[in-house]
Amino acid sequence: MEFLKKGLKALRFKRNKPSPFGELEEKVMEVVWKKENATVSEVREALKNKFAYTTIMTILDRLYKKGVLKREKEGKGYRYFPVMTKEEFEKSITKEVVKNLTKENPVAAIAAFEGIIENLSQEDIEKLKKFIEQKNER
Repeated sequence: MEFLKKGLKALRFKRNKPSPFGELEEKVMEVVWKKENATVSEVREALKNKFAYTTIMTILDRLYKKGVLKREKEGKGYRYFPVMTKEEFEKSITKEVVKNLTKENPVAAIAAFEGIIENLSQEDIEKLKKFIEQKNER
């Protein structure tokens, strides 16, 4: 997905997590992911009408043009659908970040993972071991 590649260059860290979205884009995406599809009015309502109709319409159109949403004509407007689930999107972002880290500086990436592994649960460590074993079998 081209957006992911471009978006990674502009990752913003909010609440200690990277996001390729602006603040309002992220709020809109959260609504669309939760509802699985939405119109401008439905997104506005979910955001408690804090934003103008045209603002939400512009954000949804931008997300559509970035390839994160698809849309179908409905009446005079559109109904928007996420191209992938939130989980799939986060996995894609993570995969791209890790791929870029290991390509650019594998030693630094491994050092960063070392600190992360210390905070993993035993269950997650076992999953990671199993994943590595499966990769080694190939």
